[in-house]
Amino acid sequence: MDLTAMVAAVGVDTATGELDVPSSIDRVGWYEFGPGVTADAGSIVIAGHVDSADRGKGALFRLGDLAPGDEITLTGRAGAGRVFQVVGRERYAKTRIPLDRYFARDGRLRLTLITCGGPFDRRIRRYRDNVVVTAVPR
Repeated sequence: MDLTAMVAAVGVDTATGELDVPSSIDRVGWYEFGPGVTADAGSIVIAGHVDSADRGKGALFRLGDLAPGDEITLTGRAGAGRVFQVVGRERYAKTRIPLDRYFARDGRLRLTLITCGGPFDRRIRRYRDNVVVTAVPR
């Protein structure tokens, strides 16, 4: 998966209580209340849209294609990159994602990428699930 996307700092959507993501489908959001690209521990969380009915494929459209062993490089403002290796991919119903596991500020350093997936519910106009990819420093 070849992806280059601008990253915006995001928090929690006060209306829904869910992780906020940039409105632009070609950007991703870094959870600013957790570890950042230079962290030594915890989970660096980045989330983005899988797609949009009006605008097509989102930045994380192919996130579900990542497999253990694939590499991801995060590049910070200073231009230095950190390489991570995918160790897992999970899919959860949005109401069942283990938030404490993925939004941790301690423990082994890892990168957590999140997007929507699974069946699309046309009635409520959203995907039922989240796809979560976890990677560790290489």
